[in-house]
Amino acid sequence: MERMRRTPHTPHISRRSTLGALLAGALLLSALGLLAACGGYGSSSYIKLTPPAGTATSNPAYAYLYSRIDYPLELPVNGSDTVTLTLSPQQNLLVASPGAGSGVATVGEPIPLPTRLKDYSDIGAAVDTESLGDSPIVWQLVSAPRQSLLTPADAGTARRYVEAVTFHWHVRAVAEGQNLVRVVLHVYFIYLDGSEHDGTIQVSASPVPMVATQASFLNTTLPGLRLPLAVGSGLAGLLGLLRFLWDVAQNAKEAKETAEGAARAAAAIHARVNQRRQQRPG
Repeated sequence: MERMRRTPHTPHISRRSTLGALLAGALLLSALGLLAACGGYGSSSYIKLTPPAGTATSNPAYAYLYSRIDYPLELPVNGSDTVTLTLSPQQNLLVASPGAGSGVATVGEPIPLPTRLKDYSDIGAAVDTESLGDSPIVWQLVSAPRQSLLTPADAGTARRYVEAVTFHWHVRAVAEGQNLVRVVLHVYFIYLDGSEHDGTIQVSASPVPMVATQASFLNTTLPGLRLPLAVGSGLAGLLGLLRFLWDVAQNAKEAKETAEGAARAAAAIHARVNQRRQQRPG
């Protein structure tokens, strides 16, 4: 009887194939996880742009738009000042320090912008404000509400992002309290076919931290004269000196009256003693 021959390596080949399949599955799952993670990051970090008809759909490189708000820390009631929002593709916009009595804030995170500008007729920014209640500080926009972020479309010159654009508000305090107004920033894209799409909306996380306070006597404007702190302190010192001299004069007057009273009493006693001596019998 002929014996059946076993192939000794068959089990090893089976194990090796199984191991390879498991490894390939693990790599596939890892790749899918990585793609999912990248997709999630991109959806939260980049603007979703809708390309116009007939344009390339490849993902362009991105620049970033940075924002900076300069505002007064404090306003007297019935006083006014200016709040300025500056937008720039230059990150050094955020490096400058605020001046005395001023604060600095940003509107949301940096906004990604496309660098393939030939696909767009214009890219710009618009601003608005919203209040979280009855704010004691009233805002009035005094600059254009929509401004282009691109240089003019001159013949033969490639367009680029401008160095900076600014928006200005006139703010006025009408009552005491904390400001409740925050800034809303819109970015819009106009394609070559004339269609317009909003790319993103950034809102400051909280109201701009300005405070309206009641004006004190020392910083109240008098007719033709503002009383500074140094003059007020000097006047207070002069009043104190006059009060001291008045007290000294009053004390001297009281001492004089007391001395005169004592002298009159002594004279009366002396006269009475002499009168009694004269009345005694010799």
